[in-house]
Amino acid sequence: MSAAAQPPAVTRYLAALADAPGDNTALADVRFVSLDCETTGTDPRRDRIITMGAIAVRGGEILLEDQFESLLHVSHNTSAVVVHGITAEKAAKDGVTEAAALSDFLDYLGAGVIVGHHVGFDVEVIQHACQRQFGLDLANRWIDTMEVTLHLETAGVFEAMAAAAGLTVPPFRDFSLDGLCRQFHVEPHDRHTASGDAFITAQIFLKLLKLAQHQGRTTLAQLAERFRDPRADHSG
Repeated sequence: MSAAAQPPAVTRYLAALADAPGDNTALADVRFVSLDCETTGTDPRRDRIITMGAIAVRGGEILLEDQFESLLHVSHNTSAVVVHGITAEKAAKDGVTEAAALSDFLDYLGAGVIVGHHVGFDVEVIQHACQRQFGLDLANRWIDTMEVTLHLETAGVFEAMAAAAGLTVPPFRDFSLDGLCRQFHVEPHDRHTASGDAFITAQIFLKLLKLAQHQGRTTLAQLAERFRDPRADHSG
């Protein structure tokens, strides 16, 4: 798609990326966007977004006034309806087109750093949607709360937390979103809705962010480091 043919939202999005935070940006200066999508299935190439939910985190706070939600048209019901409860009929009545939802989302996202639990899937499904509609690559940096958790677990942070509280407990190993809710005493309100899961993840992310900073991860590059299991290097 030529620059002249780009939708205005795409032009604004590409301009915003010029101010994207760099490797050495302090975490307090980053606008994180906690993101979740409910989809028609688990294949990011074939399946479609049903709902998108996002909320911003900055300066150690969740910004309730800075959030996004969209319901998209879908062509038919799939087995995923039993998880998110949104039918094709409801989406047809109350939703918007994929192009309209993506335009609004790009305006909202700007140069934000995407955060989510196993968020690589969400990023990929949005990437394919942006390619379909605009021939656009989603260029934002993203951070998986699962990977942050694994970095902290490998560094012994959770064992240290238990010891400091005088607890003798098995090592923390439940890295699901529900497991993290239990670990950090976060109420899983509106679980399996895009906006609900985005808000739950934002709360968990704040907990992880504080722990990561205490561990010495104070820049964007340090927090966004991909996780490689050190045990894999000695597996023979």
